[in-house]
Amino acid sequence: MSIGDKRDSFFDNKTHNEILDTENKYCLVDLLKYVDDKHVLKALSRKVAVETDLPVNTVFLAGLATYSAMASRKYVVQYSNGDALPIGIYAVIEQPSGTSKSRCLTTFQKPFYNMQKSLLRAVKKEMDVLVAYKPDQEEADNLSKEELTLKLDELKKKQEQLGKGLFVTNATPEGLEKTLLDTWGYFSAISSEQGLFNSLLGNSYGNDKKANNNDVMLNGFDGGYVNSIRVTRKGYNGNVVGSIVCFAQSGSIETVLKASNGTGLSERFLMLTEPHSLGKRNHKKKQIIIASFVEVNYESACKLFESIITEPKNLDQLYNLTIDEAGFELINEYRNKLEPDLIDGGRFSHISLRGAASKINMQIMKIAANLHLLDYDTQSKIPEKHIIAAIAIANELLEANLKLCKEKGIMGIKAEFTAILSLFENNPRPRTERNIIQLKFQKIPFKDFSGCKSSLIRKTLAEMVKQRLLAIIVREDVIHYTPAQ
Repeated sequence: MSIGDKRDSFFDNKTHNEILDTENKYCLVDLLKYVDDKHVLKALSRKVAVETDLPVNTVFLAGLATYSAMASRKYVVQYSNGDALPIGIYAVIEQPSGTSKSRCLTTFQKPFYNMQKSLLRAVKKEMDVLVAYKPDQEEADNLSKEELTLKLDELKKKQEQLGKGLFVTNATPEGLEKTLLDTWGYFSAISSEQGLFNSLLGNSYGNDKKANNNDVMLNGFDGGYVNSIRVTRKGYNGNVVGSIVCFAQSGSIETVLKASNGTGLSERFLMLTEPHSLGKRNHKKKQIIIASFVEVNYESACKLFESIITEPKNLDQLYNLTIDEAGFELINEYRNKLEPDLIDGGRFSHISLRGAASKINMQIMKIAANLHLLDYDTQSKIPEKHIIAAIAIANELLEANLKLCKEKGIMGIKAEFTAILSLFENNPRPRTERNIIQLKFQKIPFKDFSGCKSSLIRKTLAEMVKQRLLAIIVREDVIHYTPAQ
């Protein structure tokens, strides 16, 4: 099917005004149907969704990514060749202000904070005992003054280490890099405010021409190596492992797409924006009582990671999760189905989606690994049911993002029509095809098109004439385009 044929089918039962005026900025997914009803994350997501009126799939993705933040500090999943892939998930999720985003994230973070507080209390108790210590001259095992000082110093260092590096809510790229020295190369950036992205991606600098320092985030997705040399501070040298959850207002997805700027950052993110419930909520409704053991079960799944809070490990020391040959066969079969869509001009050939589709195996492995751990299963082999679920979840999100990019005017026919029409806003004079191509060739959305850009612009012009958005004027045997009256 040619590009033109695809555009003909796209306009079935739609007028050009319907395409240009569409305000649909949400996607519909059903991620939970692929997960067992008894799975703790599915049960807890339903509970939080009822209590907050948030979409349940949004809660599920936020919870999965938040859990992965700590899981990635203890486990990796192996490729078929034995190489290790960190299981931290990057997610950007949109919901308007006032929809209980913070409450949602807090639910999934709470067990980790509780563990941290408990460990800090234990250290504080030890320190209090030593501070109050008075040697008994008759006791043979008395601590000397030097031994007492040494033990107190060790506890102070432990207290300082425990207080760092759990979750970051706001940090510049440089600030995030600095924390890696205290966390053994791990970072978990989680926030319900878009300010996380504005600072983390360098947008808060106020200078669009300044190159964003996204090395830490780029490498943190797959455990890449960072060796930074800084004049004003000590740089970090080592592998980086991270997770990012930006659960914020509308515009967050566009923010990460813009900040990516061809670096491949956006393709590392799972993206979701579902319809909100504002204007439909009943604040007097009786809450459906869902047994509190759901949260207890989730807390039990989080207990797996208590040891890494006190004794962090290097990437090469983490425990391995494995996928058997049959599991990789399922993943590769799915990748083969996607492959034809990556061709220049294909469904997933746009710069915003091609990388995401190409990295889909990594997302599947990460999702499956976290589903496996949340199933109270510490066996190294990830069962086939979680592979199947992860493939389906990754596919739904990929298809939803394709539709979302078109609806938001990031790519597709709406974006192309709008870009061409903008030429005539301030100066409606007729323009030749060559003039339009020269002016729009390196402009969004055409510059991000992977196929022949000139051919796409020509097909777009032909479609706009067909839809009576543009009219053709012939002057001295040369075709000119002008806005239709």
